[in-house]
Amino acid sequence: MRAVGSLEELTAQGVVEVVVPDLGAALAFYRRLGFAVERETPTFVTLRWESTFLFVAQDPDAGSTPRWASLRIVVADVDAVWARVSELEFPIGTSLADRPYGLRDFTVRDPAGFEIRFAQVIG
Repeated sequence: MRAVGSLEELTAQGVVEVVVPDLGAALAFYRRLGFAVERETPTFVTLRWESTFLFVAQDPDAGSTPRWASLRIVVADVDAVWARVSELEFPIGTSLADRPYGLRDFTVRDPAGFEIRFAQVIG
């Protein structure tokens, strides 16, 4: 029988799904980063950062190189998230900086090369 998610998960719009070769490594990374696990099966996990969902599926044939895609999560204090990521010594894609598009942001790479962009609107 298929595990069914919450109504909020099932009706979420614009959700990113990442396919990784090692779900265990990805799940350990995202838990340490601060994502909450909403639902977990042997080959699929629903993660959440506040109101943002991230779906992670396992396929042993999936690549694990950096990708030209990221999930942006806007936070209240990007410097605090940067400090946590730095403390955890996770791989950085793009360092923390103020950008000309009005955000202060950075990216961190998961074990499969997918980037999460944490951002804060520049006041």
